[in-house]
Amino acid sequence: MKQRPLLVSFLWHFHQPFYKDLVANEYLMPWVRLHALKDYYDMGAILESVPGAKATFNFVPSLLAQLMDYTSGEANDLYLRLSEKPAEELTTDERMFILANFFAVSRKIISRFPRYEELLARREPVLRSAEELMFFCDADFRDLQVLFNLAWSGNSLRREDAVVRRLTAKGRNFSEEDKKALLAAQRAFLSKVIPLYRRLAEAGVAELSSTPFYHPILPLLLDVNAARESMPNVNLPQQWEGSPQDAERQVQAGRDFFRAAFGFAPVGMWPAEGAVSQQTCPIYARHGINWIATDEAILFRSLGRWPQDLADRCRLGVYLPHSLGVREGSLAIYFRDHRLSDAIGFVYSSWDTAAAVDDFLSRLRKIWEAANAGDNPLFERFPPVVSIILDGENAWEFYPDNGEPFLRALYWEIVKAEWLEMTTFGEYLSRYGAGCALQRLVPGSWIRGDFGVWIGHPEDNKAWDWVASARRALVEHPPDDPQRLKLAWESLYAAEGSDWNWWYGDDHHCANIEEFDKLFRRHIANVYTLAGQEVPLALDVPIKRTRPVRLLRQPTQFLSPTLDGRDTSYFEWLGAGVFDQDSVARGAMHRVADNARRLYFGFDLERLFIRVDFNRRAQEVLPANGQTEAIVEFSSPRQVRVRVIRNGQDAGHCAPSLVVMSQDGGKWHLRGTLDTVAIDQVLELAIPFELLGAKPEDRVWFRVKLVKGENVLESIPEDSVVELKAPGPEFEEEEWYV
Repeated sequence: MKQRPLLVSFLWHFHQPFYKDLVANEYLMPWVRLHALKDYYDMGAILESVPGAKATFNFVPSLLAQLMDYTSGEANDLYLRLSEKPAEELTTDERMFILANFFAVSRKIISRFPRYEELLARREPVLRSAEELMFFCDADFRDLQVLFNLAWSGNSLRREDAVVRRLTAKGRNFSEEDKKALLAAQRAFLSKVIPLYRRLAEAGVAELSSTPFYHPILPLLLDVNAARESMPNVNLPQQWEGSPQDAERQVQAGRDFFRAAFGFAPVGMWPAEGAVSQQTCPIYARHGINWIATDEAILFRSLGRWPQDLADRCRLGVYLPHSLGVREGSLAIYFRDHRLSDAIGFVYSSWDTAAAVDDFLSRLRKIWEAANAGDNPLFERFPPVVSIILDGENAWEFYPDNGEPFLRALYWEIVKAEWLEMTTFGEYLSRYGAGCALQRLVPGSWIRGDFGVWIGHPEDNKAWDWVASARRALVEHPPDDPQRLKLAWESLYAAEGSDWNWWYGDDHHCANIEEFDKLFRRHIANVYTLAGQEVPLALDVPIKRTRPVRLLRQPTQFLSPTLDGRDTSYFEWLGAGVFDQDSVARGAMHRVADNARRLYFGFDLERLFIRVDFNRRAQEVLPANGQTEAIVEFSSPRQVRVRVIRNGQDAGHCAPSLVVMSQDGGKWHLRGTLDTVAIDQVLELAIPFELLGAKPEDRVWFRVKLVKGENVLESIPEDSVVELKAPGPEFEEEEWYV
């Protein structure tokens, strides 16, 4: 067989989670904006700078939607708002947030700015004690605002924009005018990203591909039982079974939005996380998708063999495209070279650039030599193609100069090599066809060839069950208003994305893991809200358990307190569980409780007792005029809300009572009033388990809110709830926690 060039096809995957709260219309994290400044434009610009270089860029539609929001000026995130705010107007909480979060970039990049390194060295004492905040002046915070945004300015922006060049050279002592000029330059730069890739696609330099809209694990979205084929002993969620309608919608919406953004429809898709199954392939084919790609592990498992450390010649099937026949036609499938892709993603960042490029080309040469060493008739018809597929944004901050020297040198060497030729997946398909027939495609992803990252762990399964619960609420109670209906479904689809379960379980960790947990639960809560349903109180319980239990004491015995609003006796609440509001680890932007100090809870077999101690007398916190009220929210087999009211104007003579409401069919109904409440030094109340619909062993969640009109002043606990089980005679053996 005549020696032919080895084809090389890069796919750079551009993806960020969906950070937008569709109800509040706000962005909760800044990473789409920042990666667009540092990575997205530069990746295309680097490719364009090397004549003859080609690559595929995969845009997740939900990323495109967020990028277009920033381009139009409609998007604003907390980091941007705090960057824009004059330094002298920053509150204490905002200053603490900036110190905690405005160093969120690699140390390689921080080291480029001496002033940035100086501020980083000075911040640790302040994070340990807010009393040290006085040692950071307004000028320090203004410099930090500017340096954080300068650090996220990519190479193209630094080269092309005079403002960015000037401020980089200035290095310190920035003015408010400097900051405004920088942020304006960045806003203008964002509008160049999509036009660049449209131009590259029109010139044939780049192929643009896509992903189902919100980056879902499509096989698990279609049918949760797909997990069992690669993980026979997996524990599946209790409620989530799958939704063929949602799987179809995610693919169709992704294709349609991509076409609206770029002016043409994609012919290829990188399934989220390379997650594939034979059952999902017809969905792609129905919507005009001609090729997909996944990891080599899926090919080995589909062929019934798993070469561990075999020679490259035994791995040649990885470089042979395959096609899967479906009723709608055939679908080409490319398989990524796991070792080469991961070398770029995780290895070469610490290497000398020349050594890294030489190593990569030597690996390609071994593949080329092995492919030309025998007479494989399939390679005569379908030339071998090496698929290099990996994340296109997160690795580069760990490379020298954001990876540009490495990428540029790698492209040049491949283009110069006569035995190599760069191509794209769509170009290969149009030149050579869909590849040899594959009889079976097993379910799996690019990680270990299974779905273990996204399902099976109790945290993963709880997230899937919340998706099932929210979807059921929306189907049963669709809002009449078309706009609310659309937002409700979009919030559900966003919650179906792979990003949330990436962080659940024991697989991955990051500094923002609690924020990702909150954002997933925010998407779920929005579905209930838009459907006109009460948000389940249990949704306030974090799925990700990152902090130890904050109870000072667990319940140890049944209680029989006298409900008189007084700290009558040390022994009265001795057997209660205790939650101390001050024991909660507060983030820099965490709302500080002004009133609540401690929460006691306990029970007898029939009633749940609650006591709240405040920083002053309960009668002062909850005055008789009713301006500030206490509401206790319960979630158990029944959603219950208990409002504490005062029945008179004279604080010395008014008798408080409890108004009990429960939810049925999405509406609140009066269940009656109780006199089991007292307000004096403290707030004490009792509620029968029967009213909560709770039998022994049933879980009950509750929290106490202080409200003034429609505004919630604070919650006890803050950002969580107390979770317990309705007791039986042996309740001491149960686990109690917040």
